[in-house]
Amino acid sequence: MESSNVRAKVSLTAALAAMPWLVLPALSGVTPDTAPNVTYTASGTFASPPISGPDTLKLAGEPFSIDIVANAGSVPIEHGRNWAVLSPFKMTGIVHSGLLGATPVSIASDEASIYETIGPDYDPFETGFPVDVIGIKLTIHAQVTLPAGTLAKPLIHPFAAVTLTPANATVTYSDGTNVTVLAIQTGTLAATLPTGGNTK
Repeated sequence: MESSNVRAKVSLTAALAAMPWLVLPALSGVTPDTAPNVTYTASGTFASPPISGPDTLKLAGEPFSIDIVANAGSVPIEHGRNWAVLSPFKMTGIVHSGLLGATPVSIASDEASIYETIGPDYDPFETGFPVDVIGIKLTIHAQVTLPAGTLAKPLIHPFAAVTLTPANATVTYSDGTNVTVLAIQTGTLAATLPTGGNTK
């Protein structure tokens, strides 16, 4: 399967985390019983104006932060020679909406998916999850183009912080009817282990 097909599966649909994936044999030497958790942290500020869409939540120009906690022993639900889709993971975060002024909005999901590819020129990284924001059910899909060599392998694995800019990071949100695409003006994405943790 080509990576473009996987991108379609990790796309902007309400069924993102409910698709009937095939469970495949483990690709790493660690298991969920012994492996540490890796925390993927993205934070920054959305660019303004939006790339496209109505931005009904008024997120453009506002700050955000999310954490996705994934066990390093997690088994891909689909994979190929240089890519993998892993799910489900717990996501927590905070966004700010221009509708609410300075009041932060907490968000959470137990159905986050991660897609990673190791490429010759860059390493695509994507995540998606359903979430409820101020009573509106949304599907979020983030795409980040990481520098080549950032990902050691297409599995749950730590990597150093990467700067996010409009050139390498976008976030799409949809309520099932409207679709809004935002660039990330400034920010970082990193995957870290707890102090003293390691993966194999």
